[in-house]
Amino acid sequence: MRGFFSKTKVGLMFLGDIAFLYLALLLMLKLRFGVDSSLMLQRHLSVFVFIYPFWILSFYIFGLYDLKLAKNTSDFYLAILKATILNGFLSTTLLYLFPDFFHLTPRANLFLNLLFFGILFILWRQLYNFLIKSPTLTREVIIIGNNPRILELKEKIDSNPQLGYKIISIIDPEKGNLNLEKNQNLYTVVSALNLNHYPELAKKLYKYLPYFNFESFASFYEKITGKVPLSQIDEVWFLDNLNEKEKIVYENVKRLFDVVAGLILATVTILIFPFVALAIKLESPGPVFYKQVRLGKDEKNFKLIKFRSMRKDAEKNGAVWAKKNDPRITSVGKILRKSLIDELPQFINILKGEISLIGPRPERPEFIKDLEREIPFYHMRHLTKPGLTGWAQINFKYGNTISDALEKLQYELYYTKNRSLFLDIKIILKTINIILKGGTQ
Repeated sequence: MRGFFSKTKVGLMFLGDIAFLYLALLLMLKLRFGVDSSLMLQRHLSVFVFIYPFWILSFYIFGLYDLKLAKNTSDFYLAILKATILNGFLSTTLLYLFPDFFHLTPRANLFLNLLFFGILFILWRQLYNFLIKSPTLTREVIIIGNNPRILELKEKIDSNPQLGYKIISIIDPEKGNLNLEKNQNLYTVVSALNLNHYPELAKKLYKYLPYFNFESFASFYEKITGKVPLSQIDEVWFLDNLNEKEKIVYENVKRLFDVVAGLILATVTILIFPFVALAIKLESPGPVFYKQVRLGKDEKNFKLIKFRSMRKDAEKNGAVWAKKNDPRITSVGKILRKSLIDELPQFINILKGEISLIGPRPERPEFIKDLEREIPFYHMRHLTKPGLTGWAQINFKYGNTISDALEKLQYELYYTKNRSLFLDIKIILKTINIILKGGTQ
């Protein structure tokens, strides 16, 4: 049942979008053809039944099926605007590239349909965003314990009421009493404690267990934030959650997917190589490609290949973490990094099986020792093949400190535990969103 509540909300959102897509089509036909609209419906359905999936896909890319964005804020409206522009562009492209297949006359009907749907979509989503915050759909939560991660979780939930949870109490068992009898509407009790140390508290929880759900803090935190709380797990957590034997079929399918993706990236790289190579050479002396030793799965070294984006002497004094507005990055390099073009030559690493399309970003051996000394369980990220993009990259800013690496590790462990083809597709689509927004440094 874990995650069923949020999946139901997203499912309702998706079904509403589908309903309003076809309602917009019917309204457009009624306006354009009046009494003959029913005769035109079949002809237009044969076109829009292929176009609408692209529209839904663009909504997903821009985060419109992410509950975190289900708030009537400027970010929400900006995402709608971007998706609408992309939908218009994609639809027009399809109509002109395949006129015999997508036969639509007049083509102004496409833009009328887009206009009608845009109006209906905004009204529907505004109503949806308002309703999902209602107390009726909100689950009350009590958290037992006292640590900084609890306060972080509370802030996350308080600022995102659309997630459907409300923390009504945080109880420190050393200072307060857990009174479950007075909480008739209680949905979940979350414990951040080792209950072996609190036998009386455990007895009380067992007594009232039929009246609420019980979750460990690590499980609830992971569900809300999409990352694993390092402070709340131990070695047993990894043995219990990293069921690698169950991932064998997934890993084989993923490898096939990687080969296909690698060949596509190879084609793109070959096509743009002359222009990228010329731009790099004209600005600064040195090689076009940059090879760097990274640590892969099972802590095996390999050489990662990228288009060079820094000066030739960028590391004359040794390995240094790249940082925001790094002066070592060339002007061409900034463009390559923003557009993620500098990453394209890694198709070689993908085809060789050294990295995957999706996975934790491989780190440099020069930094690994310090990170393993400072961050618990850091070596566990090497259980999974590294990737070109990953869950941490789409959820966390570019990092160059120990604390940033710790935060990213929590996202990487979430991916290692939950990785699946569905999650991989989700990461790819969100990576496309990042590229459309201008990429990262």
